[in-house]
Amino acid sequence: MGSILINKRPGSLDIKPASQTKPVRINNFIYLSEGASNSYLIETTEGNILINTGLGVEAPVHKYAFDQVNKNKIKYIIFTQGHVDHVGGSGFFKEYNPDATLIAQENIIEHQSFDSLTQGGRVLNAYKFFGEMIDLMNDAIARAEKMGFKDIQSIAEPDILFKDKYKFSLGGLDVELYSVPGGETLDALLIYLPKHKILFSGNAFGPLFPHLPNFCTIRGDRIRFAIPYLEMCKKVLELKPNILITGHFKPIEGQKLIYDEVKNLHDAVDYIHTKTVEGINTGKDMYELMKEIVLPKKLSVGEGYGTVEWAIRSIYEGYTGWFRHKSTTELYAYSPQAIFSDLNNLIDKKEALKRIEEFIAGSEYLKAINLCEIVISSDDNKEALKIYLDIHIILLKEAQKNSNRWIVKWLESEIEETKNKLNA
Repeated sequence: MGSILINKRPGSLDIKPASQTKPVRINNFIYLSEGASNSYLIETTEGNILINTGLGVEAPVHKYAFDQVNKNKIKYIIFTQGHVDHVGGSGFFKEYNPDATLIAQENIIEHQSFDSLTQGGRVLNAYKFFGEMIDLMNDAIARAEKMGFKDIQSIAEPDILFKDKYKFSLGGLDVELYSVPGGETLDALLIYLPKHKILFSGNAFGPLFPHLPNFCTIRGDRIRFAIPYLEMCKKVLELKPNILITGHFKPIEGQKLIYDEVKNLHDAVDYIHTKTVEGINTGKDMYELMKEIVLPKKLSVGEGYGTVEWAIRSIYEGYTGWFRHKSTTELYAYSPQAIFSDLNNLIDKKEALKRIEEFIAGSEYLKAINLCEIVISSDDNKEALKIYLDIHIILLKEAQKNSNRWIVKWLESEIEETKNKLNA
């Protein structure tokens, strides 16, 4: 049957920075403030529990929204993972709640260290994909700095670090935390309220549910592995929650619906993993597998953030490394594009452009792009640039049907850059 929720929930292009003035009431003690990653307030008779603080510049928005609920002190702050959109506002909330206890899975220390190690590269790549969000954030940072705020983006400094699981109670509410390193980060955790059978999954499934995760994000990050992800899914299935509260958008309700959707997502990832490993062990080429492996309709899931092809590639390269055993040139400091300008000088431009048009007529757009890249490699051939632009416009229209942020934003960026070259 496949997922029945894919088209009933917002997509990745609907993820926006926090801007609301009132929280969304989930039930009589849980409240939601949406943002780059959602923040949640749990109300108890002995104080509040805050789940994730948002980006540093979002924290005042979240606080203002949650102040509408009550002005009670926050007793615990829990981070579902160490990404900046989960922990960046911790300094701001800690300032107002100095006695709050911060809890995280112990791998958050290593994760934040790794994040800082490669932050520059991710920042350089991120604007193409999150430009509108970054602009809003930069504006907010500029305003905050004028007002004297210096701690714009905090790192998490937990008081309690746990390895596998951690339990505590507050105001009669039992809270269970479980480490699930198969999520977006090695420090990902689940938050479970056993008396109410409510599960906060953060982004353990990825930013979108029920969609394929990105085992290697396009902005640049280390590869994540499928088997720990499958174990995370099994843990959720074991807990059998009645309400699933994810990192983005509204909760999903109904034990059977949640179970079926998580099981379907698990089985889809398991299918891709199994088929990819089979291909590796029979000597099949990665690109061959990317074309060959298709999810059966009964395992259909969303591809608004990750895709089947990307999952195959991540699994393949995660297990086998970067050497494809196809060319001696792979073993040296050499890019295949290095030969493009030489090829351009050898080919007949009119024949090349004619061939490009033939590729387009046969919907072989990727071949057409590659040949365009060769033609424009040593000079900005206006005719080839115009065709390159047209191909990307065609691909964008197709990509917008699935609303995969990475594909849509990349194509938009290429279109803008090509237009600038044509107008230069």
